[in-house]
This record gives sequence, structure tokens and C-alpha cells, in this order.
Amino acid sequence: MPELSKELIRTFFNGDEASFKIIFRFYYPRLFHFVHEYIPPDDLAENIVQDTFLTLWNNRTLLLPDTNLNAWLYTVARNNCLKKLRDEKFSKKLIFSGCLNEAELELNLDALSQLDTSGLTFSEIERIIQATLESLPPQCRVIFEKSRFENKKNREIAEELDISIKAVEAQMTKALKRFKESLKDYLPLVAWLFIQ
Repeated sequence: MPELSKELIRTFFNGDEASFKIIFRFYYPRLFHFVHEYIPPDDLAENIVQDTFLTLWNNRTLLLPDTNLNAWLYTVARNNCLKKLRDEKFSKKLIFSGCLNEAELELNLDALSQLDTSGLTFSEIERIIQATLESLPPQCRVIFEKSRFENKKNREIAEELDISIKAVEAQMTKALKRFKESLKDYLPLVAWLFIQ
């Protein structure tokens, strides 16, 4: 599974804007899909994710070198979601717009309140992803990695591997089914893995 280098994170902690841009591009889609699970309007989810990155930038000098950036970002995003959902004006706006009803709002609040975004959780997720990757047939694994970790389109993968697009789609379906089963307890935290 692709990760950001410790050197890149260290240079970010020292205030390097180029490193921040790389971190932003790497984590933005992941955090967007996570926030979007609980706050459906795209524009509101985008605002919460942008606030999360603003918090990261403003706190960069306070973070320890061994900070689990993944866990830290998801915790801030979760807390930003909770703050918004608990805000009466914001929650009324969601209900009035038809994005959520009162029961869904309460369920989302409860789910977010109980969600573990600790470093241990993300270590377990990484372990499960690695084990699941290793359990896939070789071609299925290659196709999944090219799709999800290299952001290649099915057509590009098919051309590169000299197979049909239908074969790529079939292998992706098989891989996604396996990942959904193995990561069922962590789906909100890994939603980005299933959306392309």
C-alpha cells in the first residue's frame, strides 16, 4: 500500500509548502469519502476536509516526528464532522435540504462518536489490506494495485497488461468483494478504496 515517506512528513513538519501539497493530494480523496459518509452534500464535505487541512497546517510545528499522520487527520476530520452535526443551525440545514433526516443525523452522530481513529486502528487496517493483497491471485492483485494505488483507469490497465477491459472489470470486482469482506469493520475509514 503506498505511503508517504517519513522524510516528506518531516519536511512538512518543518514548514515546507511543497510537502504539504503532496500530503494534501494524497489524503484529500480519502478524507473526502470519509466525511461524505456522514455529511452527504459535496460542498459541505469539501469544506470540512479543507478545514481539516487548515488545522494540519496550523499545527504542523506542534506535531511530534512520530505522529501517525493518517490517524491524526482522520481524528481531526471526525471531530470536525461531530462539531458540525452537533451545531443546531447546521443540522437543521441538512434536514431542511433533505440530505439527512433526523434519525440519520442521530445515527451519524452516534457512529462518529464511537468510531476509533487511533493509530492502532490504522495499523490494523494496513495489516488487513496487506494480507488481503497477498491473498489475491497475482493478476487480480496487479490490477487492483494499478487501479487503486496508481490511479489508472480500466482502459489503461487493459492496454498495459494486454487484456480486455472486461477482464480488468471482472478482476476488480473480485478484489473489491474480497476487500469489502476483510475490511467490513472499518468501511467508513477505507471508503476511498472502493470508489474510483
